[in-house]
Amino acid sequence: MSLLYILLALLSLGFSSYIIASGILTIRFFRRELDQAPTLPPQSDPQSWPKVALISPCKDLDPDFEDNMRMLLQQDYPNYEIIFVTVDPYDDTYPVLKRLVAESPVPARLEFGGFSKQRCQKLDNMMAAMDSLDESVDIYAFVDSDARVSTNWLRHLVAPLSRENVGATTSYRWYRPIPGRPITYALALWTGYQFSNFYNNRYVAAWGGSMAITRKRFEELNIRRQWDNALSDDCVLNECVRKGKYRVEFVTSSMTSLSSEYSIKDILIFAVRQCVIGKHTLKEVWYASLTALTVIHGVAATGLWQLFSALQAGQPIAWTTWGMLSFFPAGVIQCALFIQALNQVRDQRPKPALLGGKLSWALWSPFAYVFVWLTLLASAFTDRFVWRQIYYRMISDTETEVYKYPARFDEAGQAPSTKEVVNGAGSNPCIE
Repeated sequence: MSLLYILLALLSLGFSSYIIASGILTIRFFRRELDQAPTLPPQSDPQSWPKVALISPCKDLDPDFEDNMRMLLQQDYPNYEIIFVTVDPYDDTYPVLKRLVAESPVPARLEFGGFSKQRCQKLDNMMAAMDSLDESVDIYAFVDSDARVSTNWLRHLVAPLSRENVGATTSYRWYRPIPGRPITYALALWTGYQFSNFYNNRYVAAWGGSMAITRKRFEELNIRRQWDNALSDDCVLNECVRKGKYRVEFVTSSMTSLSSEYSIKDILIFAVRQCVIGKHTLKEVWYASLTALTVIHGVAATGLWQLFSALQAGQPIAWTTWGMLSFFPAGVIQCALFIQALNQVRDQRPKPALLGGKLSWALWSPFAYVFVWLTLLASAFTDRFVWRQIYYRMISDTETEVYKYPARFDEAGQAPSTKEVVNGAGSNPCIE
């Protein structure tokens, strides 16, 4: 028996033990956090609650767009206003948002972010919304237009911000897979791999689709300046909060779900884009992930070759072969554990709750791990990608080149002051 094969088997067994342990720790972490989920105490006066500006940057219609936006109007939080932002009145989201603002039961308005051509257009939208706010706002909360939130999402997301050591809060996404479309299962499990290490706060990273920060902390850390030429809103905010020696708190109760009704091309573009952003903003994680997955897939391929060779020759299968193949069942167990963790969140929400899923989905784990490895590998060879019809080159975490975009965006120029302001009932009926 070759010493090399013994070492490869032990390496695979070690990695397999690690990912199973991460699944066990994730499900325990979710259970503990859900049992102890902080929330703001009941108060009779809505104005005594911290005032939240809920900002939703929008561009192009996502699947379930209107349903996602309507959930933002139904938050169980008595003192918040909503600012929807899109690039200009010609964006497909504009007529939908205009109607929702007019129907809103809470203070809501629609702003235009314009297109500065010096950073990600999403940041143009976010910064335009923040510029429109008055001094009464205590907390900024951000949500992506493709995220489906629950009615208590905002209440849980902002609650930990009352602790002095918490600089920002975040939750994460879960893509809802579509039967008959294998790539959507890979997409869903990929997001599970990402949050399956969040039981350790060291690995928590802010996700811009669901995050919050106090106005005081945002100004203290000078995040606005760091956003000036950036491409990634969340990674920059995460870095600023960490450098300021504060925690980024992962709020399990505020987990969101997303539709995966996209073409294969769009899913691949999205996946590689996320990896390119990670390469520049989460360098240690990117390098560690690419190295580990390259090695472990090489070991698994060696194990498969050993298995087929033994079967063909009619020889007994060595324990080292099974050891090298341990990664496959371990990945399935890991996925089943974090799916069950999501099911715990789902079970605490009103029905229907679009979160979690069937444990049998974990059987897609080998395919999902290959998907993740190949997207990481692809991101090693490029710094360019397209995002909502705009082409970017990422120079660093705070430097971005915009090199191609629709011609009509030239007319958008800097963020215009034009806005649609319509207040609904003027208050939220969800008062305890």
